[in-house]
Amino acid sequence: MVEANTERAQWVALRRAGLGSESFRSLIAYFGSIAEAWEAPSGAGREAGLRAQYVRGFERARREFAPEQELEALEQHGVRTLTWEDEAYPSLLQEIPQSPPVLFVRGSSGPQFEQALAVVGTRRVTPYGREVCEQYCGAVARAGVAIVSGLARGIDSIAHRVAVDEGAPTVAVLAGGIDGIYPKENAGLAERVMGQGCVVSEYPPGVKTRADYFPRRNRIISGLARATLVIEAGMTSGALHTAHHALEQNREVFATPGSVFSQQSVGTNRLIRESAAKLVGSAEELCEELNLLSIGQQLSLGAPPPAEARTDAAPSAPVETSTEEGRVLHWLEEGPLHVDEVARRAELPVQVVTGALLTLELRGLVRQQEPLTYLRMR
Repeated sequence: MVEANTERAQWVALRRAGLGSESFRSLIAYFGSIAEAWEAPSGAGREAGLRAQYVRGFERARREFAPEQELEALEQHGVRTLTWEDEAYPSLLQEIPQSPPVLFVRGSSGPQFEQALAVVGTRRVTPYGREVCEQYCGAVARAGVAIVSGLARGIDSIAHRVAVDEGAPTVAVLAGGIDGIYPKENAGLAERVMGQGCVVSEYPPGVKTRADYFPRRNRIISGLARATLVIEAGMTSGALHTAHHALEQNREVFATPGSVFSQQSVGTNRLIRESAAKLVGSAEELCEELNLLSIGQQLSLGAPPPAEARTDAAPSAPVETSTEEGRVLHWLEEGPLHVDEVARRAELPVQVVTGALLTLELRGLVRQQEPLTYLRMR
């Protein structure tokens, strides 16, 4: 039986030779495993139904590559590899068509996160787009949600920066080899990303970033997340490719509306008009749409498991809250209440109560029992 590390090295060697998901699936379907395919006689690739160029790549890899040395070189440079057969391979990504057979990863954690939001948009971000990105990403990052993006200029960079500033995990997906950061000015940001999350690529070291790799890369950005948010995108923006990939992957797509006079918002406004994306007009709306802290998602994020809902008026353990949040929690001690009723009893404006409830829900202190009716958690 082939050792797991040896078989992993064979996967890496075949990926370096240019074989993609279709070729890997054909080899596994025909031989049962990559290890068996690697040991098969000459001509095995043709028997498995590989196209001519990949037959040549398959034979060249077996003839010229030393798999274990390939893997050792990656490990020396801090590169992890994940294959379809690894438990740590992102389950969401596994579901998409053309999922990468090998992921190359650098960083401290990830890329498997149960709750992740892809954030994409224009490179030529406006002051409006910057503010929207900072507010929206800040809200989800404070809930511990991982932010996935492409490390490009503009919206991508802002999304990653907000995530690391808030202490949230983040994943940057590259359009070239795992050893190459593009654009180069984001090298420092990439280091910060790797400190709290990771940089990933479907390409091994040495592969140069190319224009035609960006559209392919975008399927991975959306594939790693449960939903995609588009903030400012012109009609030719790559962010629209990511949105379309997300729709094909049966993932939710959200978009922020922009000025009808702004070229950077033509694409996002069109997504909304065509009902391809759901409009989110505030950070609070986005958090509500994501339903960030259902019980299962809290557990998957590593947050303390929520206790049973209160069934009596026994006092809770002290928690640190703002004055408004404390007043809201006080009135929820008596049982579930509608937002309007909380506002009346607490003598606070409805918008203040709504904001306090959102924060409390993100912290797991209250739960929305039914629309606009909240329940205090133990």
